[in-house]
Amino acid sequence: MKTLFLVCLAVTVISVVELKTITRIVTKTSDFRGAGTERGASYLVVANDWPALFQESNMKTCSLGNSACFIYDLDDTSRNDREQGKLDFFQGTQLMGCNNFRFSSDVEFIRVTKDTEDDWTFDWIYLEFSDFTHVYCGLQTSPNTINNTTSPLTIMCKNQVY
Repeated sequence: MKTLFLVCLAVTVISVVELKTITRIVTKTSDFRGAGTERGASYLVVANDWPALFQESNMKTCSLGNSACFIYDLDDTSRNDREQGKLDFFQGTQLMGCNNFRFSSDVEFIRVTKDTEDDWTFDWIYLEFSDFTHVYCGLQTSPNTINNTTSPLTIMCKNQVY
């Protein structure tokens, strides 16, 4: 009987450990003239499941099930963010639907959408999690430019190893 209890406890602990939340998102705006943006919302879907990225009808309600979360406007209203060559840090309530969202597996994709013609060119988006893992999302060959005519942009993410 004691052995059975210990096995059940171990399985429960493993299940809880697998769940992780995003603690911070870092973006790197490219370092050339015109890379930054002044206007328009940048929507971000973070997903551990490829089909979850395409549930457009559910994005406005943030109802993406357990495989993805949605940020309506990745923005730091206390400062002028997404400027040429700058790093920006987003956490807590700035993460909107991704704040305290519990992922049961690694994030594999992000989907970025912008609602105005004002371009935003970024080098990468970096996700930090509560279990101290990190995920890097970006194209290795060139910067990522997005506006309402190039939206949405789907980017694969890779676990960052230190």
